[in-house]
Amino acid sequence: IMPRLAFSFPISEDANFFAHYDILVQRPASNTLATPLNYFYFIDGASNLINNPNLRPERTIDYEVGFQQKLSQTSALKISAYYKEMRDMIQSRTFFPVPFVNQYTTYDNQDFGTVKGFSLQYDLRRTGNLSLQTNYTIQFADGTGSNSDSQRGISNRGNLRNLFPLDFDE
Repeated sequence: IMPRLAFSFPISEDANFFAHYDILVQRPASNTLATPLNYFYFIDGASNLINNPNLRPERTIDYEVGFQQKLSQTSALKISAYYKEMRDMIQSRTFFPVPFVNQYTTYDNQDFGTVKGFSLQYDLRRTGNLSLQTNYTIQFADGTGSNSDSQRGISNRGNLRNLFPLDFDE
């Protein structure tokens, strides 16, 4: 179940309050293909990274609230704040001790992240020969990994989960 709820509430003719809640799901992009040969040669390939066909979809839960105000006949100001949770993100994981091979590394759904942000937008509709749209957004993105191999060196020492700023932190 992936509900998407959004509503807009006009406060007056010149002001509007809005909010939305989304759950988005995305299939794993890669690292899911495994054939019977992968399992037959498992001991030989245990020193390499092994694909995991049992990966779950990545989920994103998104919240946003905002306010929009008409300033004049040709301009408006929009302010919004948002929060996003990313769950079941893919990250390499080392399993040990494992009989016969000692340890092996595969992909697993163990990463997570959060994004918190604020956006301010000013719109000026065409006035004479001038049209302007400006936007300032600040966001803080923290998580356990920006991509599936971002913490590969740490995972060789066990399954440590440390929060770091993600690549798209702006």
